[in-house]
Amino acid sequence: MWNPLRTLSGRLILVTIAAIGLSHTLAFVLLVQERSAAMRRIVETSTAERIADLARQVRTDARPRSGALDVARGPNLEFTVAATPIVDSGAMGGIAGRVARAVSTQLDGAPVRARLRPLSPSEREAWIQRERALRRAFLKQGVPHGEGRALESPPPPYDRAEPRYAPRPPQQKENLLQVAVQMGPAAWLNVQTRIGAGRPLPRYVIYTAFGSILAMSIGAFFIARQIGRPLADLASAADRLGRGEREVLTPVRGPDDVRRASSAFNAMAERLRRQLARQRQMLWALSHDLRTPMTALRLRAELIDDSAARERLLAPLAEMEALAEQALSLARAGASDETPQSIDIADMARTLAAELRELGLKVDADAAQPVIASCRPNEIARAMRNLAENAARHGGGGILRVRSEPGGAVIEALDEGPGVPEALRERLTQPFFRADAARGGGTGLGLAIAQAIAEGHGGRLTIENRTPRGLAVRIHLPALSGG
Repeated sequence: MWNPLRTLSGRLILVTIAAIGLSHTLAFVLLVQERSAAMRRIVETSTAERIADLARQVRTDARPRSGALDVARGPNLEFTVAATPIVDSGAMGGIAGRVARAVSTQLDGAPVRARLRPLSPSEREAWIQRERALRRAFLKQGVPHGEGRALESPPPPYDRAEPRYAPRPPQQKENLLQVAVQMGPAAWLNVQTRIGAGRPLPRYVIYTAFGSILAMSIGAFFIARQIGRPLADLASAADRLGRGEREVLTPVRGPDDVRRASSAFNAMAERLRRQLARQRQMLWALSHDLRTPMTALRLRAELIDDSAARERLLAPLAEMEALAEQALSLARAGASDETPQSIDIADMARTLAAELRELGLKVDADAAQPVIASCRPNEIARAMRNLAENAARHGGGGILRVRSEPGGAVIEALDEGPGVPEALRERLTQPFFRADAARGGGTGLGLAIAQAIAEGHGGRLTIENRTPRGLAVRIHLPALSGG
C-alpha cells in the first residue's frame, strides 16, 4: 500500500505544515496573552475612571446620600450610598486590587475596597433584565443612553414582547466587580459593575492562519515536486538498469544537486553498459573458440576403436560443452534483447512438463488456471526448465506449479528429495556451487541462471525446505515485470 509519508515529497510537505503550525501556535499564544493583557488594562482603566468620576459627582451632589438608588449611571453599572461598605476589609489582588488602587490614586488616597467574583446564571439574567429595562426607560424619556442623567421615575418592568436589546452571548463568562469607596465617616459609595472574563480570538485571525498554512503547503508541494520527481525518475532508471535493460538514461532536471546525481547515474549506467558488453562479448568469443577444439576432439574420439577409451574421452567433452553453454547462458541471463510480452505462464509450464516427460524426466504440472504475466518468454522458459530439471534429477521427481499472488505470479518447483541443510541453502544460487552431498552432481549453474533471470524481471528466487521432506524453489515475478 502506497504511503505518502515514505516519499520525499510527502515528508517535506508534512515537515513544512508541522513547522508552520508550530510557529502559528506560538504566535497565537503570544497574541492571545498580549491581547488579553491589553484588553484587561483598558477595562481596568475605564472602570477605575468611571468609579472615580462617579465618586466626585456623589461628593458634589446636594441631595441626601441614603441607601436608595440615587443615580443610574448606565445599564452596566449600579451604585448606592450606604453607611457600610459592600466589601469587607482584606487583602485585594488581581483586577480588584488594581482597580482599587487606581480609584484611590484618582481620589487623592481615599480608602477603597474591591473584590471580584463570578456571576451566577441567575445574577447574570437579572443584570440582563435590568439593562434592557433601563435602555427602554431612557428611550421613552428621551435620554440618550449613556449620558449619566438620573431617571425621573423608576424603570418600568421589562416587557419581553418588545425586545430592543440583544444581550451578550450566554457562553461568554462574566465577573462581578464590587467596589466600596469611603466618602465620609459613615458613608460609603458601593459600586457594582460587570466585567467580561475575556473575548474569543476573532475568526479572521484563525482564517488567516489556515490560509497561510495552505499557501505554504502548496509552495512546499511544488518545491517537493522539483526534487521528488527527478529522484523518482532516478530510482525508476536504477530499477530498469538492475533488470538488465541496456539503454537506460534518466532525465537531467531539477535543482543542481539532483541534476548532478542524474548526470552521475547516466555516466555510471553508460560505463556499466560498456563493461557488461565487453564481458558478454568475451564470453561469447571464448564459447565460440572453445567449440572448435572440442568439436575436433570429439571427431577424433569417435575414430577410436576401443569403446571404453572412447567413452572415457567423450564424457568429459560432453561436460565441457555443457559447462560452456551454461556459462554463456548465465552471461545472457536477465540481459537479453528479447521484447517483453504478456503470456500465460501456466500454459508454458504445462507444455514444458510434457516435453520433459518425453525425455524421461518425472515432472508434472499443477497449473490449471491461466496466470498472465508480462515477461521475456524465452528467459522465463529457460528458468522454469532449470527448476524442473533440478527437481526431477536431484529430488526424485518434481511438480511444476504456477499460481497468482497479490501483485504478481509465482513459479514453484517442488520435489520429494532429502532437502538441503540450511547452512548450504543460501549458497545454492552461487555459480559453480554443487551441494553434492545433498543434491547430487551438475554444473552448479542452473539455479544461478534462474536467479539472474528472476532478478532481471524485477523479481526474486527463494529456496526453502518442505515438510516433512523435499525442497521448494520459487520464482516470484512482479506484476507487469520486465516492461
